[in-house]
Amino acid sequence: MKNASRHINQSIESSILIEAPIEVVWENITDVKIEEFSDPFLFKLLNIPKPLKAEIVVEGKGGKRIAYFSSGKKFNQEILEWELHKRYAFSFNPDKGFKVGYLLDISDGVFQIKTGAYTLGQKNDSVVELKLSTDFSLHRYVYPFFIIPVYIVLRVFQRYLLTSIRKNSVQ
Repeated sequence: MKNASRHINQSIESSILIEAPIEVVWENITDVKIEEFSDPFLFKLLNIPKPLKAEIVVEGKGGKRIAYFSSGKKFNQEILEWELHKRYAFSFNPDKGFKVGYLLDISDGVFQIKTGAYTLGQKNDSVVELKLSTDFSLHRYVYPFFIIPVYIVLRVFQRYLLTSIRKNSVQ
């Protein structure tokens, strides 16, 4: 990453309750299939590529998952943590030129997505709480202007992913 000291790091987290076995939820966070779900209008308005699917290539810590988007770009994710049915964390590693908002290159621009993690917790016999956290950074010069819009877009993106995972888990 270029000029890491010029970026301010932030994190955002969302959660959802899913009435499904924890094994099913785990399967739907590691191998995600959401191409059939319509993306939020905000994605279209801001030219945010629609996520289609993500597939595990190599399981476990140090493994790899690839996330595919409608733009043809990918996240080549390295698995940082892998606790079966509990926690799965990864780096994003977007393709060079992966643009959102028409001009923001999230691979090495003023806005960068760093890591993400899913954490599962059994609430009771039939309900799982799924949390999604995302670590990102903004260049310090644009931070005051972009933090609120970036926070809103990431919140919408997280809700979209979590809702799609819930739909897939309860089918």
